[in-house]
Amino acid sequence: MKKRLFLYLLPLILLLIVAVAGWFATDYLGNKARQEIIGESRASALTLSIYVSSTLNKFEEAVKSLAGSPWIAPALPSKLSKGKRDIEHANSVLDRYNSALKASVTYLMESDGMTVASSNRNDPDSFVGKSYRFRPYFQEAFKGNASRYYALGVTSGKRGFYASYPVQSRLGKVVGVVTIKKDLDDMEAFFSKYPFCFFVSPDGIIFLSSAPAMVLKSLWLLDKAAQEKLIATRQFGNKPFGAVFLKKEIADGMEITLKGNDYLVSRKMIESHGWSIVLLTPTNRIRIYKYIGILTTISVCLLILIFSGVIYATDRSKEAIRQSEESKRLLLHAAGDGIFVVDTAGQLTFINPAALRMLGFAAEEILGEGVHNLIHHSHADGSNYPAEDCPMYASYTKAADSQVMDEVLWRKDGSSFPVEYSSMPITKDDKVMGAVVTFKDITERKRIEEALKDSEKRYRELSIVDGLTQLYNSRHFYFQLKIELDRSNRYEQPLTLLLLDLDDFKHFNDTYGHVEGDQVLMRLGQVVKRCLRETDFAYRYGGEEFTILLPMTTSADGAVTAERIRTEFKKETFSPAPGQDVHMTVSIGLAQYMPQEEMKAFVHRVDQFMYQGKKSGKDRVCCDS
Repeated sequence: MKKRLFLYLLPLILLLIVAVAGWFATDYLGNKARQEIIGESRASALTLSIYVSSTLNKFEEAVKSLAGSPWIAPALPSKLSKGKRDIEHANSVLDRYNSALKASVTYLMESDGMTVASSNRNDPDSFVGKSYRFRPYFQEAFKGNASRYYALGVTSGKRGFYASYPVQSRLGKVVGVVTIKKDLDDMEAFFSKYPFCFFVSPDGIIFLSSAPAMVLKSLWLLDKAAQEKLIATRQFGNKPFGAVFLKKEIADGMEITLKGNDYLVSRKMIESHGWSIVLLTPTNRIRIYKYIGILTTISVCLLILIFSGVIYATDRSKEAIRQSEESKRLLLHAAGDGIFVVDTAGQLTFINPAALRMLGFAAEEILGEGVHNLIHHSHADGSNYPAEDCPMYASYTKAADSQVMDEVLWRKDGSSFPVEYSSMPITKDDKVMGAVVTFKDITERKRIEEALKDSEKRYRELSIVDGLTQLYNSRHFYFQLKIELDRSNRYEQPLTLLLLDLDDFKHFNDTYGHVEGDQVLMRLGQVVKRCLRETDFAYRYGGEEFTILLPMTTSADGAVTAERIRTEFKKETFSPAPGQDVHMTVSIGLAQYMPQEEMKAFVHRVDQFMYQGKKSGKDRVCCDS
């Protein structure tokens, strides 16, 4: 009886065991599948955000450097520029940057938003002469701030990224804006590796997508006022955005249904303005895992099948994890940038071949070591770099994102090299697990930048210095005179101008020849330099005429300087022919600037004093006091 009861109860006991075990197994498998999907999708979103951020930051740094070029500001404002040559210089700089960065177009706008110089000036859709004052990237940059903007091109109709920076005069006033535009077609090609991947505006407009049909459509519902406001800005064209795929804005970690399928949302913000990477990962793996648990549970006849099902499901889970890890490993190993991962103690747990190659280490030499003490211990000048000040340290201890544009890492042989890098925390359940660091060797870029600066400096010196006397030329005289007049008016400081003219120089040239005449001009330039302060400026005005600017100097003090030049030059002895010594003289006119006096009138007044000296017998100083 007892044996029969046992036999009757045994199936019930087994069913109970199977039911309880099956319930727990099903819940476990569903949660495990969910965690795998979350981990994989966030890793992919992180990879995409690193790619987008590093690509766009390059253009923002370049436009900042371009705005500081000495050839940009002189072209603004165009109506006051010194001529076509300033625009040509600006166009030359724009062309070099546009070519080096492989940008779509690089252009310069004056204060009213009108384009005065552009790398596409010779194209049918040239920006020159067109105003982009309505564009937010112009408005923000003209306030003195760096600006980034994504929009559909008004002229080209292509999607692009606009990096803008204010152009300032020598007095610090914003006089224009320089912008670099990069078409984003090649970036969209990177998105195509994922089934549903979008680059989305804060309002939910899909700007880039792995599904071309969804571009410039609204990912979630917009009210009528918001949609009309967006259309008015022409940021994404002037047509309604069409299809709405979701009823409300999505957030990271949400589960949604799109076109009849369920997806897990991974949303990674890439900037403070709200633009984000959105990645939709199918959740059918969760359903599959739960089905396995249910089918295993209802297999009440054979308990072994229950265990087999669990083993099968576990094996499938391990294989999925292995494949996921392999995909990420291949992606990281194929990357051209250096990538490494550290734990919360700052010890390296992963490093890709590109990073090993740049640092000169073998993997077994560096894995498990502290990253800061090994490759980031000192600044470029060799001074100590405390770990607490390091952005990487902040990422794996405080979950802080960092973008660093110019630091150094140290190789195994003790040498350093310049890098730009991003450091992003790795978190799980709101707990910091470590950080991933992506870096790029910018040695070549810095070399090119320095070469460009040196080239521009040499070219600038050649364009403003007179080759014979080594004084500044007349073009630079008018440029500097305007600056000094503005300063004199603003701060109510005195300013005196001298105009020198060699006496009887034509007769000397006709008698002894131009070679000897050049010697006189050079010697006068040397005398002038000896008699001036460091704050004074001397120029060869033309032929045998010279001008001198004396900032913060009254006409009385200027007359003392003029008399010193006249006396010192008269002492100079010239020997244009054997056995013949000649002394030359100079007539000097000078005047002090009157507040708000026109530049042309000021120069004319000084010129009249010089001619007065000529008429009064030459070899003298004439002034207004």
